[in-house]
Amino acid sequence: MEFVDRIRNYLSRPFPEYESLLSYLKTVIAISVFITVFLYQFQPNGLASVESNKFLICIGFGLICFLSCVSYEFLLIKILKVKGKGQNHTFGKWIVEVLGLILTISFFNFLYARILFFGYVDWRMLPAMIYGTMSIGIFPIAALGALALSKQERKYLSIAKELNSSPQREATHQTSQQSIFDIDLGQIRYVESLQNYIKIGYLDSSGVLQQHTERATLKVIEGQLEGTPIVRCHRSYLVNRQVIDSVSGNAQGLLLTLSNCEKEVPVSRSYVDRFRS
Repeated sequence: MEFVDRIRNYLSRPFPEYESLLSYLKTVIAISVFITVFLYQFQPNGLASVESNKFLICIGFGLICFLSCVSYEFLLIKILKVKGKGQNHTFGKWIVEVLGLILTISFFNFLYARILFFGYVDWRMLPAMIYGTMSIGIFPIAALGALALSKQERKYLSIAKELNSSPQREATHQTSQQSIFDIDLGQIRYVESLQNYIKIGYLDSSGVLQQHTERATLKVIEGQLEGTPIVRCHRSYLVNRQVIDSVSGNAQGLLLTLSNCEKEVPVSRSYVDRFRS
């Protein structure tokens, strides 16, 4: 039972997301090139019997991998809207996403191979194609995922330890602005983006956490608060550096615990260096 609990806990650990579309495309291209080279080098599943255009055929499989990955990501994010974000994007959910992606690649590999080599589609052969694609793809992808999880966790746990052991820095530049939307800056804990709105978490005069919503963008508010202790730490958050109690880390970046505030505010990987400085 303890072993099952350890597996469950491991699968529930936050998994690092891609910082941008460009970083995702770079990863997909690398995987597609790997598949092309692997197929040409080891020639599994009957490729050894192909007499001509073998490398072009392998490039075709790599291209199918690339197009399948891009289409699958678009399907999850834009159409089905089931792609996990933030702390909800765990290693277990990532594995499920990868299995779905491999099934997608298998299906299009099957159509490509049947039409290319036989000129017709025999659906009875689809399970064999799924098995072949799974056997090639699942183990290196899962291993790379576990490696990325472990590497990012170690990195941000180390940074969190460093920040917790360092004296808290005061803002070196102050502006004359001491409030926003009639809320004193010293009372603000965080500012969260809600598309065309922002939500300000602040303490009222009784020291109770309240939330105030205004129609504005985070970028505009960030510009108004430039030079104050309230800084950007995530694409969806600003945080008041002067009210940070402690810092923890996981594979997605850092998590900030704020005084008199139950909500933990994330520091995404792309903002960690800026936040540390």
